[in-house]
Formats: sequence, structure tokens, C-alpha cells
Amino acid sequence: MKKLTIIFIFLISNTFALNLSDKVTVSGISSGGFFAHQFHIANSSLVEGAAIFAAGPYYCAKGSVALATNTCMKGKGIWGSGYQSYVFASGLAMMGLIDPIANLKDDRVFIFSGQNDETVVSNVSEELRDLYAFFGVKNLEYEGTLAAGHTYPTENKGVECEVSKVPYIGNCNYNGALMSLTSLYPDKKQRRLTFKGKTEEVDQTKYYSAFDVGVFTPLLQEKAYLYIPSRCKGNRKCDLHIAFHGCKQTIDHIDMSYVEDTGIKEAADKLDLVVLFPQAKKSVIPGRNPHGCWDWWGHSGANYHLKDGQQMRIIKAMILDILQKS
Repeated sequence: MKKLTIIFIFLISNTFALNLSDKVTVSGISSGGFFAHQFHIANSSLVEGAAIFAAGPYYCAKGSVALATNTCMKGKGIWGSGYQSYVFASGLAMMGLIDPIANLKDDRVFIFSGQNDETVVSNVSEELRDLYAFFGVKNLEYEGTLAAGHTYPTENKGVECEVSKVPYIGNCNYNGALMSLTSLYPDKKQRRLTFKGKTEEVDQTKYYSAFDVGVFTPLLQEKAYLYIPSRCKGNRKCDLHIAFHGCKQTIDHIDMSYVEDTGIKEAADKLDLVVLFPQAKKSVIPGRNPHGCWDWWGHSGANYHLKDGQQMRIIKAMILDILQKS
């Protein structure tokens, strides 16, 4: 009986082992979209594709809140910023501050912009599209025909598609998660029959120290969430995807809605994707980061856009840890 019990325990623990490929993709909306793109550009040796909703080109804000809110969101003076970003990123790559830009040309990119989005207007996303074209990305899909507001588009969850309000998840009769992820993984056959996976907590505090916190609050929540489809438990080879929420979409703002209501988990079930949902944290310092945004304008430090930026470094450490444990 004792021997049988030991075998049974081994089988259970082995069921939850992960077998991940080394292919990593990212996605995000708004600040999460800017950050996903930023992470892709800086860590192109690790990341092979990006799905970006309502965001603009790399280092658009240049460390300035004024540029972030006017140029990079409202589109004032945005024309030509894609090429400026290309030149700037090329210089950073030559200095080794980000990965070589040549890595990007074979990647897959999906960009979404809602026609009714007045928070991050369409010509900003068009500059992002141009930037990836300058990088030589040929597998590039741009969706800008939907009358959506500043929202993550779903088939039937969230608020009215045309509006821009919390939780920034829109009922658009459009499966943004599945459309974007199938664009990143065109060779994966969608599974018709799926079973619910498991959402596990990840201790984010292991990846930052006292040197990585703000004056009063850490840059990240204590926990992130890792979704593991039922078919990814055990020996089946799966891929890892990182999904970044936008501003006012942390667990402090909308609880687990970004994890549960965007359709990302259901798309992951169909495509055999393990998904990490990192969690940023709002700052209690007035005006610094009250909405829990990912850093694409410099609230965490002047090197926020580089490989050694605080949030960039922490997220990469989390990814590598997950991959190494698989």
C-alpha cells in the first residue's frame, strides 16, 4: 500500500509539470501594449512575437509625461515617430543596451486600434506599424476597422464596444485574444474540444529587491497569475505567452477581470499556450503611477526602456525562471 501511495503522489505531481518550448510571445493593451512592445524590442533574443492593442512606438515618450499624454496618446506631432524610434533603437542595439534589431525581422506582430479610441488614437498605432516595417518585419497584421473604443475587444464580455471606461474590456463581437494569438501562432491547429485549465499564483516578490521598489510601494503586486491549460500539464509541449494588462486593469482596480474576461485563457486552451499575467501596482505617491500602469514613460527610472530597466529586468527574470523550471 505504501508503494502504491508513493507512485500515485508521483503521478499527480508529474501531471502539473510543464514542458515548454523556448518560444515566447507577448501581448498587452494601452500601457501594457506599450510595455509589451518595449519588452519585445529590448529582448528580441527571447521574444518572437507581439500582439499590441492601443499603443505606439518604442521610446515614444522619451521619459516625459507630457510627450506620453500628448504625442504618444493623443497623436499630436506623432508623424514620423516610427522612423525616429527605429533610428534610436538601432543606436541602443549597437551599444548593447537592447538586443540586436536584426532579431525582429522574422517575428510575427499583430496590432489593433479601435476607430473610436480617443485615448490612444489610431495614427499612433499606425506609427507603431511603420516602426515594425522599418525593422523589416514581414509577418505583420494590422486591424483598425472595428468601431471600438479604448478597450480590449471580446466576443461577449465587458462594456459596450464603442466606449472607453473601466474595465476597458469591450463586448465587440470580436475575439481579440484568439485573433491576435492565432496571428502569432499560425501553424497551431485550434482545438475544438477543450477543458478548463488551472490558474496558479506566482510570487513576484522573489524577482525584486529593496532596490527595485518605489519610495512607498513596490512596482509590482506580490502575485502574478500563471494559466496552465489542461493539455499543457505533463509531457505535451506548449509555448509561453505573457499578457500585460493596461492602466486601471490591475487586481486592485478590476480584480481578476483581465485574466478571466478577455478571452485570453480560452484562446490559450485552443492553442496550447501557458500564459503569465504579471501584475503592476499603483503608487501611493500623487501623480507618479496612480493607475497601476506599466512603465513606458519613466516612472520607474530613466532606463525604463532598456534591458536593465527595473520592470523589464524583473519580468525577464520571471520568464526565464518559468522556462527553466519546465
